[in-house]
Amino acid sequence: MTQNQIDANYILTTVKAKVNEVLANYPAIDGPVGQLSEKVGVEKPFVALGIVLIPFLLLLFFGSGDFAVDMIGFLYPVYASIKAIESNEKSDDNLWLTYWLIFALFKFFESIADVFISSIPYYFVTKVGFLVWCFLPQTKGATIVYDMIVKPYIVPHLNLDTKKTD
Repeated sequence: MTQNQIDANYILTTVKAKVNEVLANYPAIDGPVGQLSEKVGVEKPFVALGIVLIPFLLLLFFGSGDFAVDMIGFLYPVYASIKAIESNEKSDDNLWLTYWLIFALFKFFESIADVFISSIPYYFVTKVGFLVWCFLPQTKGATIVYDMIVKPYIVPHLNLDTKKTD
């Protein structure tokens, strides 16, 4: 097995275990999902994920893609931000503060350029990819955008005292 296959298997196993753990906490949902899983012959975690993801994908491609994309760019970052606020670690606070700054700037500029970008094929998919890249702690995309755009082009015009005191 290659390293990518090992990583994918680990991620898949972890996701399945987490979904099973969540389902076990909600017997009213676990029972029907288990019954549906047996009927269709698909593992219970995949049925549960499908029930959650299919409506988002349908909205993304055929309906109000804005809502689905905003939920993707909003739900996990809110959870991770609360978790960061509650932890004693400062680096995660900085990561999520940077994400929310980039998210707000992105939404602002997107609203201005909507007339032009709304006609780009698969724009919603690209937007989802960008937002996920921005909020994933592994990629630190928001920090990259901040360092490449905000810091050199916006920060100098704010007349900030850049001396940090910790």
